Amino acid sequence: MVKAKGVTVGISSIYYWIHHGKLGLTKQNLLYPRKGKTVKKQASPNFKPAGQSIEQRPKAINLRLENGHYEIDTVLLTRVKNHCLLVLTDRRSKHQIIRLIPNKSAESVNQTLKLILKQHHILSITADNGVEFRRLSDVFSKEHTYYAHPYASWEKGTNENHNRLIHRWLPKGTKKTTPKEVAFIENWINNYPKKCLDYKFPREDCLLANLNLKFSFKLIIDFYP
Repeated sequence: MVKAKGVTVGISSIYYWIHHGKLGLTKQNLLYPRKGKTVKKQASPNFKPAGQSIEQRPKAINLRLENGHYEIDTVLLTRVKNHCLLVLTDRRSKHQIIRLIPNKSAESVNQTLKLILKQHHILSITADNGVEFRRLSDVFSKEHTYYAHPYASWEKGTNENHNRLIHRWLPKGTKKTTPKEVAFIENWINNYPKKCLDYKFPREDCLLANLNLKFSFKLIIDFYP
């Protein structure tokens, strides 16, 4: 529009005048208004984590040297109080455990986690500081539970990235799902080839790791009868 009128003023200058009220225009008058910078949230100086800080997590976990170290999160499908998902993601193999839970409460999380621990070998858990994870020590070893810093979602990046795959099947706003559908999604993700695994599947990588562990254990037994 400016160039059509033959005005020889830089575009940035015009935007500057608009944003500073020099032309009597507001953001509402712009076809594509620029988004303002979001203010980063910061934790209260009096904040105390629910348990061990992620800073105390061993190097072996940070460097993803072995399977069994999971990040945990809840995935809300709607803002209304409703069923949601409890999701655990293995930091190394990307193996996913997904369960439908009745609500986002510590009781629901712990009840479901109890059942998961009977089915899966979990060495450590990294959680955020949500109220639903503040009682993990009731069902899992406090010494092997670590809490990320507040407003630092990247510290559980493996989990956060895989939650996007879930939303491909259950987009935000989904009001209903079933355990059968959730089991299908879990199976699909665990059989999805990953570049970081040299295009193996998370389930395949877990199986190979377990076979190697059993083979190593057998060698030790054979060597020290």
